[in-house]
Amino acid sequence: MTARNYLATLLVLGCMAFMASAADQIALTIHVHEGDLNGTLLSGVRITGQDASGEDFDVTTDSDGIAIVKGEPGTWTFAFEKSGYETLYLNWDATKTEDTAAYLEKTSSQEVSSSQDQVTLTIYVHEGSLDGDLLSGVQISGEDAAGNSFQGTTDSSGTAVITGAPGSWQFTFEKRGYETLTLKYDAAQTEATAAYLEKST
Repeated sequence: MTARNYLATLLVLGCMAFMASAADQIALTIHVHEGDLNGTLLSGVRITGQDASGEDFDVTTDSDGIAIVKGEPGTWTFAFEKSGYETLYLNWDATKTEDTAAYLEKTSSQEVSSSQDQVTLTIYVHEGSLDGDLLSGVQISGEDAAGNSFQGTTDSSGTAVITGAPGSWQFTFEKRGYETLTLKYDAAQTEATAAYLEKST
C-alpha cells in the first residue's frame, strides 16, 4: 500500500469513528410542568446536570416549557430550578432518544406569601445594539434588591425571565466571544427590558 493510500485509509477510518461517536449520542426532549405531569408547562426552568460520560449541560425551557438535552446514553443527573419553585434533583436512565417530563412544585405557602411583592423581568439580549440580533446562550447572573442571587440563560429567542425583590438589581451578562457587561437596573415593576453585548476585540 502506498503512503498516499495508507493516509487516505486512515482519514476514512477516522471519519467513520467520528460519525459512530456522534451517532452514539441521544437527545432528551424534556417537558417541565407545574405541580404534576398534567400541570401547565413552565418556561424559564433552568436544567443543569451531567450525561453518562460526565459532560455538563445547562439549558433553559423555552416559552413552550420544553428543553432539549443531548449526551452519551446511560445514567444522567439533573437539577431543575426556577424562582418560586422547589429545586428538583433526579437521576434518569437515558438509554435512547425520547420525550420525557418532570414537574416542579411551588415553594411553601410561607415562602410564597413573602414573594408576592416580587417583580419579574423579561430580558431581551441583543448583539451590538438594542436593534441588533437577539443572542441565545447568554449567562445572566446577579442579585436582586434583597441580596438574593439569581442566574438565567437566554433561550433560543434571546430571552430570559428573572424574578426577584423590587429595587436596585445588579446584573452580569456573559457569553463567549463578547465583552462581559455589568450594570445596575431599577427593577420597580414587572416589565420587559433589554440589554446588548458587544463582540470582543
